[in-house]
Amino acid sequence: MPKSSSSSAGPEAEAGARGETEPLVRETEAARRGAHRFIAPGVLAVEGPDREAFLQGQLTQDVRGLAPGAARLAAGLTPKGKVLFFATLLAEPERLLLVLPLGAVPPVVAHLSRYAAFQKTTVRDASGGRLLAELYGPDTASVPAPHGGARLPPWGELAGAILAPDSARETLEAALAAVGSVPISEATAEALRIEAGRPRLGFDATDAHLPDEVGLEAAISRTKGCYVGQEIVARRKTYGKPTRRLVGFRFEDGLLEPGTSLASPDRLDRELSRVTSAAVSARFGPIGLGVASFEAAEGATLVSAAEPARRALVAGLPFQPSAFE
Repeated sequence: MPKSSSSSAGPEAEAGARGETEPLVRETEAARRGAHRFIAPGVLAVEGPDREAFLQGQLTQDVRGLAPGAARLAAGLTPKGKVLFFATLLAEPERLLLVLPLGAVPPVVAHLSRYAAFQKTTVRDASGGRLLAELYGPDTASVPAPHGGARLPPWGELAGAILAPDSARETLEAALAAVGSVPISEATAEALRIEAGRPRLGFDATDAHLPDEVGLEAAISRTKGCYVGQEIVARRKTYGKPTRRLVGFRFEDGLLEPGTSLASPDRLDRELSRVTSAAVSARFGPIGLGVASFEAAEGATLVSAAEPARRALVAGLPFQPSAFE
């Protein structure tokens, strides 16, 4: 007698699931040693004799005296201290670059250009003809930037990055291969980003958030002078008490999509957080990020306001195995 379709589907489904997760597991293990991913970066060029003074008044980071090749994380805020953008600031001999997601380039160029009109500086899109190699693991530390390129500092899950001309891709690929680095997929990269708790501009960090709510402390200089939004940042550092912060979620009943409203099981009408990123992790299973009220303590269980049977366990960042034991 032939097997029923339900009995034969089980092993096939399990094999399919293994086939889908095996690359994720393999790439996650590789990222602990050496791995990379090429993406198209957004790059803004700020030029002119007033470029340093201009950005000093616009960014949260200290811009003064950056030597060519030096790079650091920086953010641009609204007058009320909310996050407009964050980027890696990179100094070149005759200009300053801001490296950020490609999709953020048009609004950031428009924003900065409004203020640059009053100084001897210009802001333009310089993204064309460039690539960004995101680096993972200690084995990639020795890979030099090719001619015309620059290394960017570590942040979150990234061991650093290399900004380079498109024409240098083969040279860079050969240098990465020489240290045993392997390419990883977008899905693996997203899972690693969420595990580390590194916010994604426009998703986990928007103009609804203050920088200390979304893990951007490294972008803020506490010693520099006036910049847009500084009064709010300084006041919160001295007197403020954050009411929310970026947290991780472990989804116990499968992935919850970004945008899902989360509440306490006994108060479904009161939102405590909202899922902003989600992915399947090789180490932790279905996970996500969101900005949550401090009422939602680490270890607390939240539920989907629309589907209360679906749960999200609140976790600190970065994710730690001990949090789920």
